[in-house]
Amino acid sequence: MGMREDYQALMEKQLQEWKAQTERLRAGAEQLEAQAKAQFDRNLDLLRSKQAEAWEHFHQLKVSNENAWTQFKTHLDAKGEEVKSAVERMMKNLKP
Repeated sequence: MGMREDYQALMEKQLQEWKAQTERLRAGAEQLEAQAKAQFDRNLDLLRSKQAEAWEHFHQLKVSNENAWTQFKTHLDAKGEEVKSAVERMMKNLKP
C-alpha cells in the first residue's frame, strides 16, 4: 500500500475506535445524576458533531485527487485532534 492508502486505513480505524469510545461514554452516562447527565449529553452531542465532521473530511479525502489530498489530510488531522481531545476529556470526566 502507498502512503495515502496507509493513512486512510489508519484514520478509518481511529474514527471507528472513537465511535466505539463514544458509545461506551453514552453507556456510562446512564449512571450520572440528572443535571450532570444533561451536561454530559450536550457534550456528547458536540462530540458526535465533531465526529461527523471528521468522517466528512475522511470521505472527501478518499475521493480527492492527488493535488487536493494533502489539503484534505491537513483538515482531517485537525478534526481528528479535536475528536481525540473531546473523547479523552469526556472519558476523564466520566471516571469516578
